[in-house]
This record gives sequence, structure tokens and C-alpha cells, in this order.
Amino acid sequence: MIAVLMMFGCGSNGGPAATPGTAGPPTTPTRSSSLVGEWQRVNKCEELVQALNQAGLNKAIPEMVAGSELVPGVLDPDQLADNSQPCKGAVPRIHSHLFTESGQFGSRNHEGQQVDDGPYRIVNENTVIIGEPGVMFHYRITNGDTLILDPVIPDCAPQGCFDAGWSVSVAYPGHPWKRIR
Repeated sequence: MIAVLMMFGCGSNGGPAATPGTAGPPTTPTRSSSLVGEWQRVNKCEELVQALNQAGLNKAIPEMVAGSELVPGVLDPDQLADNSQPCKGAVPRIHSHLFTESGQFGSRNHEGQQVDDGPYRIVNENTVIIGEPGVMFHYRITNGDTLILDPVIPDCAPQGCFDAGWSVSVAYPGHPWKRIR
């Protein structure tokens, strides 16, 4: 999923390019922020494709699938065997997101390599902006160990922009992330 950010430059300039409206002044995360930690899940190509389709971002599917390293050996959309079947040959991949006390966001791919970095800021108890200027996500944490992320799709959609597809590939909307640290 977030391998997309490393390969495609997190919006091509080190961070997502869309600036969503905010729900109040951003705050710096603190040790007490429930978002701080590392969250992991097994990403599946079919779930990503479904989420992108539901968001009206079907044009972003080849780029997001390729960048997410879900199809072994495929790192570029042109390497997909068939864009109409982007998940052909795909395998589930462990992926994690990190939110540090100092306000840094990062991700690790299935090999444990960091594939994304950038700032994040908490807007309120259920909203976070990742990147600069940033993409907004609503989040909820249940039982202290399950994170659900829901992207606020940037205004550049549905024409298709990297940030719109990126927001969905970061969140896997509706699918849980489990705290591992």
C-alpha cells in the first residue's frame, strides 16, 4: 500500500498535495495520543480495488496496485499483465503505519522496510492530517488496539490525482489495523 508513497514520492513532492479543510487548529501529537504507535494489517489487492472503485477512483487502480507491491515483481502500472484484472498474481502483504510522539508518520512494507515518511497532525479526537499540506483522515480506535481509518477524498477526485488514490490505499476504509506497538 504505502510503497506507493516511496516509489511515487508521496504526492510527488514529499507529501500529499491536496489541502483539505480542517475542523480546528491542528495539534502536535503527545505521548497520550491514542494514535501514537504502530498499526498493522494484511493488505489484499481485491480489498484495495474494491475500495478504490467505491470511492469512484477506478482510474487509480493500476497505479495503486503496482505501487503497493501486491503483485510480486510489479512496481509500475505498465508491468501489470492486464489492467482489467490488476490483481492477477497478487498476494496478501503485511503492512504497517507508524505514528510517533513527535508527529512523524511512516509505513513499513511486507519486508519491514520503511516506505513512507512525513509529518502528521491531529485536528481533533477523531481527525488526523497526514503529509504536507496534507490529506485528512477520520479515525477511530476501539478497545485501544484496533484502528479504523476513513479518508476524506481530496477535491482533485474523481478526475484522478495521486492523493485521492493514495488516501484510499493508506486507509483501506472499513478494514481494521491492529496495534502491534
